[in-house]
Amino acid sequence: MLLRIIVLLVVIGITWSLLYIKPNAKKILQRPFLTNAYLDVELKYQVITLLLAFLTLVLVFIVAPTSFQKYFSFGNISAPVMPVPAIGISPAPNETWLQIGINFAVIISVVTFIFIYLQLIKGKRVSQENLRLFFWIIIFALMNSFTEEMITRFSVVALLDSIIPLSYIYLVSAFIFGTVHYFGTPGKIPGILLAGFLGWFLAKSIGETQGIFWAWTIHFLQDVVIITGLFFQQFAQTKKNG
Repeated sequence: MLLRIIVLLVVIGITWSLLYIKPNAKKILQRPFLTNAYLDVELKYQVITLLLAFLTLVLVFIVAPTSFQKYFSFGNISAPVMPVPAIGISPAPNETWLQIGINFAVIISVVTFIFIYLQLIKGKRVSQENLRLFFWIIIFALMNSFTEEMITRFSVVALLDSIIPLSYIYLVSAFIFGTVHYFGTPGKIPGILLAGFLGWFLAKSIGETQGIFWAWTIHFLQDVVIITGLFFQQFAQTKKNG
């Protein structure tokens, strides 16, 4: 138990280190990967943090091998859903994570898009020349969603499994993921609330399906929206009236 708590503290430290790595990725990996400066820095960030995710997985496997094997799979994507009526999770008798996962993927994606559109996209357009770079959005979204799920979600669930009830584990994940997003996109209080809820919901999906499928899939969709917004912020031009 003590080793699990120590590794959890390490994981929290890794989570907060992401804020340092983001603006310093170019210094950490000085050799250029890509000719485009923005994409080069983003790719370096993703590579560094992916290595940290693998380190996290190794640590979790060492101190909690049984829990690691229990949750490190796609799991049962049609597992039963534990109701939480207070926030609208009241599944019908035959409704499973398959329906809930799809429904919330759509709802959360729409909410994220509204925030990102108002903050980063509204009034901007991307030139035809830069549209060819859009495939990087998918690559970065896949890498980033996997990294953050392994560090802030899977590891938390696996490390605290059998130590505290799952319902409390979900809250721990929500707190870790929410607070660090005060400095993210979307940020400030809306970022904490949105990321906090997402952290809770995705941890719940891992706990109840005993797998990462819904957590990774839903997180990936959010990252596609967010990284698209950042893409617009970097490459778009302000629309001209008339």
